[in-house]
Amino acid sequence: MFGRFGRRGGGGQGDRDAAAKKAFERGQREFSAGRYAAAATVFREVVALTPDSPNSQFLLGASLFNSGDSRGAVDPLRACLAMRPDHAAAHFALGMSLGRLDQFDDAAEHIAKAASLGDRQALDMLPNIGADYCRTCGRAARFGQIDDQDADIVVGTIGGGWTCADCRTVLCGPCISGGRAGPFVRACPDCGGRMLVLTK
Repeated sequence: MFGRFGRRGGGGQGDRDAAAKKAFERGQREFSAGRYAAAATVFREVVALTPDSPNSQFLLGASLFNSGDSRGAVDPLRACLAMRPDHAAAHFALGMSLGRLDQFDDAAEHIAKAASLGDRQALDMLPNIGADYCRTCGRAARFGQIDDQDADIVVGTIGGGWTCADCRTVLCGPCISGGRAGPFVRACPDCGGRMLVLTK
């Protein structure tokens, strides 16, 4: 969990690793007790000692988010995801932080990715933000509406979501249209069924 350090000087490597481990455990206790500001203070120390620990970066970001500092949470959460792109809880926390900062499109993408990785909170949150997640790429597939659900060829938007009337798979605009915002045939790539605009 704790990586190697690039700096020399001060105490030995073992001393720094022991200090980081002890601080990490203290931070976990603060976090578990709901003392998020105190946890953030401790995890700042841990990150200073072990910047290459995705769990330390995540817990710093989560502590900051839970203490009301959404702006401060963004950088450590992004650092965690740079090291562990499949960290579902970090995607969800980053999405929630970005949502509080009114960056709704980016927020939806991270919440959708968290849902695609199995995060239960993200799965529950998606309908509240008007989206689902694409079963192919994990991007946000936003709810929409179309005047003519009977048309065979439509011009779709990249952000819109689609669902198959037969197999119920959900796809985002890029996955159903080949990445272009132009006309495409509404056929499910999985079963050939008719694709319908995704609605709540």
